[in-house]
Amino acid sequence: MEYPTNQRVLETDFYPYLQKKLEEYTDRLLAMAQLPLVLTNTDLKRLFQISDSTLNRLVKLGDFPSCWYGIRGHYLRDDVLEWMRKSDADGFREQMRLLRSL
Repeated sequence: MEYPTNQRVLETDFYPYLQKKLEEYTDRLLAMAQLPLVLTNTDLKRLFQISDSTLNRLVKLGDFPSCWYGIRGHYLRDDVLEWMRKSDADGFREQMRLLRSL
């Protein structure tokens, strides 16, 4: 019975997996870099894949970035991306659950 060597396991299993994950990450970074500097509500709905009503709830959350120069429905891309980095998915789900119950 032949057992695979560590090198063979790396070449057949790990390297292709790592390559796929790196490509996915690169695609996500490129997609973020191609976003406009100011995001509209339409951009946010597409980015988050959510409906109008869900977006309205999201914007009403206290920690969502404020409107760009006070223009309703326009948000600075970097502020939104920073909010995404800092957001806790579980905390967001809990906040959305509470909003839905109102």
